[in-house]
Amino acid sequence: MFTRLQLAHLRSVLALGAVLGALACGSARAADDAAADAAAAAAQPAATTTAPTSPTAVKATTARSVLADTSRPATFLKETVVTGSRYPRRYFESPQATSFLSQSQLRDMIPGVISDAFQQIPGADNAKDSPWEQRPVLRGLSGQRVLVLVDGMPMNSARGNGPHPSLVDANQIERIEIVRGPSSVAYGSDAIGGAINIITRAAQPASQYAEARGMNGHASFGGSSAEDLFGGQVEVRPHADKLSAVLAGGWHDAKDLESAAGKIHNSAYGDWNGLVGLNYEHSRRLNVSAGYQLYRGNDIGIPGLSFEQPGASQDFKYAYYDRDVTHVTVDEKYNEDSWLSSSRVRVYYQRERRNFFSTQTLDASMYPSFGLTPNGSTSALTDQDRFFDLSTIGTQIQATSKVTKSYLWTAGLDFANDYTSGENERRRTYDYAGTPGPTSTYTTQSVPDGKFNSLGLYAQNDWYVSPLWTLSVGGRYTHYHTHTEAGPSSPGFSYNEYATRDDAFSGSIGAVWQPIRDLRVTANVANGHRQPNAQDLYFNGAASVGYVIGNPQLTPEKSISYDGGLRWNPGPFAASGNLFLSTYKDLIDAVQVAPVPEAQGQPTYQYTNISEAKIWGGEVEGEIDFQRDWRARATMTGAVGTITSPEAITALYGITQDKAPLPGVPPFRGTLSVRWTQPQTRGWVEAGTRYSWRTNRLPPATPGVPQVNEFKKEWMVADLTMGVRTPTGQRLVVGCRNIADASYRLALGTLDEPGRSFFANLSTDF
Repeated sequence: MFTRLQLAHLRSVLALGAVLGALACGSARAADDAAADAAAAAAQPAATTTAPTSPTAVKATTARSVLADTSRPATFLKETVVTGSRYPRRYFESPQATSFLSQSQLRDMIPGVISDAFQQIPGADNAKDSPWEQRPVLRGLSGQRVLVLVDGMPMNSARGNGPHPSLVDANQIERIEIVRGPSSVAYGSDAIGGAINIITRAAQPASQYAEARGMNGHASFGGSSAEDLFGGQVEVRPHADKLSAVLAGGWHDAKDLESAAGKIHNSAYGDWNGLVGLNYEHSRRLNVSAGYQLYRGNDIGIPGLSFEQPGASQDFKYAYYDRDVTHVTVDEKYNEDSWLSSSRVRVYYQRERRNFFSTQTLDASMYPSFGLTPNGSTSALTDQDRFFDLSTIGTQIQATSKVTKSYLWTAGLDFANDYTSGENERRRTYDYAGTPGPTSTYTTQSVPDGKFNSLGLYAQNDWYVSPLWTLSVGGRYTHYHTHTEAGPSSPGFSYNEYATRDDAFSGSIGAVWQPIRDLRVTANVANGHRQPNAQDLYFNGAASVGYVIGNPQLTPEKSISYDGGLRWNPGPFAASGNLFLSTYKDLIDAVQVAPVPEAQGQPTYQYTNISEAKIWGGEVEGEIDFQRDWRARATMTGAVGTITSPEAITALYGITQDKAPLPGVPPFRGTLSVRWTQPQTRGWVEAGTRYSWRTNRLPPATPGVPQVNEFKKEWMVADLTMGVRTPTGQRLVVGCRNIADASYRLALGTLDEPGRSFFANLSTDF
């Protein structure tokens, strides 16, 4: 996020002010919460673990028909979450700042890609270069500083550049849980800014079905007008005896996006996906499950990286982007006389393959500017393929204790081995007076082939100090080992064999205090780290601002975060808020160094541990039910970031000063919506608005990088959505986003957002 590579297209912004957090929910272990549990019927089973809930955690219930739920849960504070602690506990019992998106919320939003839904979450934003290419941002950190998990398995890879949540289709998702702030105790590297856990739809144990054998399913089809998008998803759930399954598949076809200012060239994409889940309930105590997910994307345009000027232009896209992941998981529950409640062993494999393709066209007049020698040709066309292939094999082992009057603990082991490969192939063709000339082809390799291993041991505990106090502590030790292969990649350019070893320690301590029945006060201190990845250590090649080289001597990035919050739930009102301060050391940035021959005259940059920084701010979200059938919901987020190392400011910006605004921290923003639900849940209508306030804390100008400031403009967008259950049992959702056809863009976006867009989705159970 802080690298010059990303400065070229993130167009950094910062927000003034912090939002005072407020409020949240009822007693952690009070006896009268049992009645509230029954009312919170929408609380979902924890999809990533079978560990027992804490004393007031909501019990899992058999999933209901999707048609039966046309409203949101009774209160979001009564939800059970697992991300952050790796065992289920109530939202209001967590000292960490957490949020979630439920299945019903996702179904009502109908996002084209899942990152579109993050605008509804406080503290979560997108670094967006296309309708598909969106990287999550948590509290001003993005890329590899945010860990994205799918069913608890890391999506981040050793290759770097940050994960792509768009590789998981929104129709496959059961819920999304977000932890803002360091989560390295639970997950290790890359969770320095937080963690996003995407929980997919899984096969339910056969005992949860009323019939001994049979099959049910679900189908949905829909689209939106701004990107001329159409797609669908079909899901079936067969079950017989002890075996149950879920089988799903779908597709999307999106054309170039229509913004309020006009068509956005090279923004189309297409994809299809599949999911298979199996569950064998050997007994009520032993459960074996397996799953497989695939994603196939093609011709995914990235207009935010394109440029065009007189005599020259360049477009980028993913010619293809494939993802496969499979796992086998064994969950066991123990007898009542055992000190253990449950254990889990999981083995998983995932693979990503992609071709990052670009096309550059030059008129002869521009040859000298791009390092080409005039040779009588009228134009030059350069195509470049950048092939990437990464495989990961991982193991997760976890054990969780029984809940006692005094404590609950969990401990485990995580192991992952990333294998990098893939190469770049550059093809250049000269056009001589309209006649194509010969095509020259040569191969480069931006990252060497190699193995990147990590082994982590962790433990987390909740101590019930008194009926009013809960103390949470945790720790993790992680060992990292990398080994790369030697070999040539192009004439005059080769890799040496490298091996690195490193260790990292993470810890956290938090407290939840209940001064009165419906109020909780939380505090949490945690440190995080990010281990340098393959790109930081070994990348060599052309980038957006010049030629970049890696640095095998890099050390991990480190952070400490201080978080305080309130959770309040008096009657029909529920609210949650947090204030935070995070400090960072040894942040990795690309600093200009002496040129190398491979750069061929371009400026040369090298990854370096140079920056120190801090980010502070706050988030608030709340809901209130009124007039029986009405609900209002609001969120607010604000943060400010500062570079605190004069050496880094001088190296990055060429100026001398003690402090400077930190790039990539979004401005103040929020959402507000009002929803009416028909008493018999036959229909609902929701009107909402999204807004962003401008910031005047732009970073200093980066030498050689254009500063684009359009995103500073304040904007407010209105949306209207409605849903109805038809007489024949189908569910129809229709609406309009950006009703006023306003021209706007996200703070960290490089392209305009959609103009007025009508959307619809029809779904049915069978």
